[in-house]
Amino acid sequence: MNKVLRYYFRAPEAGFDPAKYTDHYSNNVNFTIFEALYEYDYLARPMKLVPKVAEALPQMSADGKQYTVRLKKGIYFSDDPAFGGKKRELTAQDFVYCLQRIVDPANRGAPWDFILKGKLIGLDEKIEAANKKGGKFDYDKPFEGIKALDRYTLQFNLKRPDFLIPQILAMPATSGMAREVIEKYGEDVDAHPVGTGAYQLRTWERRNRIVLEANPNYRGYRYEPVAGGQNIDPAMVKALQGKTFPQAGVIDIRIIESPQSAWLAFDDGGLDIMAELGSNLANTVAPGGTLAPKYQKLHWQHFRELSQSVQWKMFNMEDPMVGGYKPEQVALRRAFSLAFNSAWNNWIVQMGAVEQSHSPIGPNVTGFDPKFRNALLRYDPARANAMLDVFGYKDCDGDGYREAPGCKPLKITYLTSIGKDTRDDEEHVLATWNRIKIKSDVKKVQFPDLVNARQNGKYQMAYGAWNADYPDAENFMQLLYGPNSGPANESRFRNAEFDKLYEEIASSPDSEARNEKLRQMSRIVAAYAPWMLEFSKVDTFLSQPWVQGYVPHPDQFPHFLMWDIDMAQRLQRLGQQPK
Repeated sequence: MNKVLRYYFRAPEAGFDPAKYTDHYSNNVNFTIFEALYEYDYLARPMKLVPKVAEALPQMSADGKQYTVRLKKGIYFSDDPAFGGKKRELTAQDFVYCLQRIVDPANRGAPWDFILKGKLIGLDEKIEAANKKGGKFDYDKPFEGIKALDRYTLQFNLKRPDFLIPQILAMPATSGMAREVIEKYGEDVDAHPVGTGAYQLRTWERRNRIVLEANPNYRGYRYEPVAGGQNIDPAMVKALQGKTFPQAGVIDIRIIESPQSAWLAFDDGGLDIMAELGSNLANTVAPGGTLAPKYQKLHWQHFRELSQSVQWKMFNMEDPMVGGYKPEQVALRRAFSLAFNSAWNNWIVQMGAVEQSHSPIGPNVTGFDPKFRNALLRYDPARANAMLDVFGYKDCDGDGYREAPGCKPLKITYLTSIGKDTRDDEEHVLATWNRIKIKSDVKKVQFPDLVNARQNGKYQMAYGAWNADYPDAENFMQLLYGPNSGPANESRFRNAEFDKLYEEIASSPDSEARNEKLRQMSRIVAAYAPWMLEFSKVDTFLSQPWVQGYVPHPDQFPHFLMWDIDMAQRLQRLGQQPK
């Protein structure tokens, strides 16, 4: 417990309830405190699914419509008054309960419901009943979709084949929770996270500081590389094997929204890990992708990798100004894409630390086609202006800016978050609208408030990004699937052909026929332009020389369980003890 690992988040968290919160930073803590049935091997690349609280990978029926999962015995929750002073074991029934919580509309509108609804037999009927006036989700009514066959065995019965259920069961949102904890704390449960993971919450100063400590009830973990996986670092495998984790007793997380402040803290030794450096810092510390000599002398550890992510500018398709499917409405969004200088964005704003995206699918996942090209990403402001002329966007009052067809007022507000180095991005958005003679402005809010506004459709245009929950194209395309409009499909895009293709690829294993359907879905998105695609990030990470066992993972979660601190080396290097 004398080992304290000092970490930071670039934006504030929202709360610690896996069913209620989708923001990245809340998920980082949920991933640490709670445990799902499965996870991904720490060192295998490409990502390889392995059991977490399950005994083994699930047994799947030949038709892909039934999965059976057996839980490990002897996994216990951290102690809590809700358990009446007794040790509480994790059981199959806990998953029957907590997986239903994901779709309960009473849980902040069920922002994760898209991962389960429409898939499990009888679950949609329970959702429908809860959505009726005066309705309430009935957790105790049995249904065929999820059943506890005995204390340690779960069975999933699906409406249609789905080959991604095991990956979904590795998401933090599907983690095991205890019903008595939820019922004890009610709406305040996000401040009382009780899981079976390696760490538990010690203190929480909202949007300022989070301190985690080792869970005394944790069973301990010994790393063994997954069979058949390609390990990125054989030396790391050797160093980790034989140890029991966790090694660090305390994780001290500060919320530092200013990149410069975070950098100064790391440079001074006050932070042990610097995750996802902004492009300007990345190019200063590691120009050309190689750590600068003065930092090599400090023995900093440097990592650089292309993320499984996509970033975009999104339009609210239900907004009367920027949304809609009429030709003139589509023309406005296409015009923005044509007037947006992607080369400038990638090389000046992002300083080359990105790769251009042409489809909604992130790289290095099943179904990604690196050869696919989006024709509307060509920089052509003259064509953009001509398009707006044709569709009736004219300067009616002589002020130099266009009005909407029929001389209706037109002004676009771009919603983004405070704290990051976003000024160049904001100026580029404003310059793009100005290039096609349309008034615009920027509104900045804290990151959790940005997420809330997007999920509730309270915006016109906003920044959006997604990192793969699991390495398959379906995980990205579900963000544009019509029935997911709301917390998942934040642009509220609806297209019958796209939805039909999505349902087909969601029920199909990897194949060239499936890949062609994915390409057609990308063409539809390009045509209607609910998203203006930007890039996939090339992330840079740093760790201090006294940090052991650290490598960034494609899932972008902090794997605190696997990290260790050489306290003697830290104290010596910081001049706090004699050499």
